[in-house]
Amino acid sequence: MKTTYESKKNTFSFSGQKSWLVSTNVDMILLFVKLDKPINLSLNNRKTILTSILAPIYKEPSATRTSFEKRKFLKQLNQGNLTLNGTHILVKDIISGKNIRGFGASEQLFVMLSLGIFFVTKVKNAKLKKIFFEVVKAFIIDFNTKKNLKLLMKYHNKALIKLIDKFDKLPEKRSVVNWNVDKIIFKNLLK
Repeated sequence: MKTTYESKKNTFSFSGQKSWLVSTNVDMILLFVKLDKPINLSLNNRKTILTSILAPIYKEPSATRTSFEKRKFLKQLNQGNLTLNGTHILVKDIISGKNIRGFGASEQLFVMLSLGIFFVTKVKNAKLKKIFFEVVKAFIIDFNTKKNLKLLMKYHNKALIKLIDKFDKLPEKRSVVNWNVDKIIFKNLLK
């Protein structure tokens, strides 16, 4: 996600792509972005050095939402891509990401958990289905032990990448529109 701060307009500009999993009736998606360089500016009448931000993205022409399909295991949810093409958000609508501990890791966790469940529901081979299920089960068990989310994701990254690679070799991958693009997005999310 390319983020630019335009001081003359007092806005942030976003360009890039993010995957999302949201309720079908949501008008806004919260976008968490780590900034390449810290930005010094005034938020809520205080000087703040921003290293990450949380930005509300509403339905607008420069923010395109592309749905993959409805999730059958979580009713009323859609999964898709959010493509931003120079989407401008005023600084007054931005929240510092400093106090949002683990937001990036929790976003990563939720997307990867959903992806794992999707794999389990799509794979037809019973042996592979069991392998996929065991990885997802271990992921959920570790999540319920209240481990640090960042460490949890780091610990499970290799197993999740292996799941993506296994699914990539299966004929079931054809059930996902633009799987090759999504595969890259999911692997980048695990970095």
